[in-house]
Amino acid sequence: MSSVIISNASYIKEINNGGLKKMSRNILALQQNLTNITLTHELELERARFYYELLYQKPEEILRNIVEQQKRFTKSEYVELIQLYYRSNRSSKNNNKRSEKQLNLHLVKLNEIMENESDSSSEEKSNGAEL
Repeated sequence: MSSVIISNASYIKEINNGGLKKMSRNILALQQNLTNITLTHELELERARFYYELLYQKPEEILRNIVEQQKRFTKSEYVELIQLYYRSNRSSKNNNKRSEKQLNLHLVKLNEIMENESDSSSEEKSNGAEL
């Protein structure tokens, strides 16, 4: 269920803080209702709620979060998150080119981070196989 909620972020034209609060509340309500029906806590919906709550941060903070903690989402999910941030935070049409440039810089940095993560995890697996 969380993968559907996350993957449909691409259909959101833009979202403001009120929309983020509403999305978090709706995911929480869905989680509670499913818990009442199935009698098991739907932990996977925490992932979806965390995804949308990342939009409270700036792209630099999101990228730092990936490096310092761990990646919780796929590369395409992070790309969509950063794109949604920029769709939602356009200050004016005059800054559109500057926003596009910043978006592209953040996507390049995301790509580097994700490649470094996959390279380091590949090295750890190969080192573990040698032991």
